[in-house]
Amino acid sequence: MINPETGEALVEFPCHFAFKVTGENTPEFEETIIALMTEVDPNLDHDRIKRNLSKTGKYLSLTIDVYVTEQGHIDKVYELLKDEKRVLFAI
Repeated sequence: MINPETGEALVEFPCHFAFKVTGENTPEFEETIIALMTEVDPNLDHDRIKRNLSKTGKYLSLTIDVYVTEQGHIDKVYELLKDEKRVLFAI
């Protein structure tokens, strides 16, 4: 990622990059998202996954730190998440 005003990199690689993904609170949702993240980071540390339920318990938000070595890894994760029907939104 490049700052359009300065041309400087916003993210220095390699690094851990946090993705926040929200979907319905089902076992399939969490399993699917973790599997997608593991495609980019095969050594994904499951202890670094934060889970947050909505007030009603209907939705689950996962914040997952993924180790990335280049911008292409971040782009790949967003592409995978965009194509996953269980994802309501991702940031």
